[in-house]
Amino acid sequence: MTSISMEPAGEKRRHARLDISLSVSYAVRNVAGEVTELAEAMSSDISASGLRLMTPTPLQPGDLLDLEISISGQDGEPIHASGEVVWQSQVAETSFETGTVIKHMADDDKRRFMGFVFDQMSRFVGMPRGSLN
Repeated sequence: MTSISMEPAGEKRRHARLDISLSVSYAVRNVAGEVTELAEAMSSDISASGLRLMTPTPLQPGDLLDLEISISGQDGEPIHASGEVVWQSQVAETSFETGTVIKHMADDDKRRFMGFVFDQMSRFVGMPRGSLN
């Protein structure tokens, strides 16, 4: 089930979070611009400005990521974005909750991503789709 989380007391989030699992591939980009091989993760929530990922390996705050986000129900190319790790917490031996802020997304990908987020949120709160167009 999909649900929406609003800002918990004491947190300064700018956007509501959508609890949804999406397949996300990521590569770590170092300061020289070299990237690691793609690794697979799952989102546990998303917002207009970031994702919480469940990653299989540790990452460090400040790590830059190349992201490929697969949107459920949409065939075709994944959404491409660059992000930055802002926090990480180990939850099991090979599972890490990883907070990632989206730093850049091309306009076409941004429209697709925001359209998906709005569509999912509108289903949850019962707003008619396309009501903001």
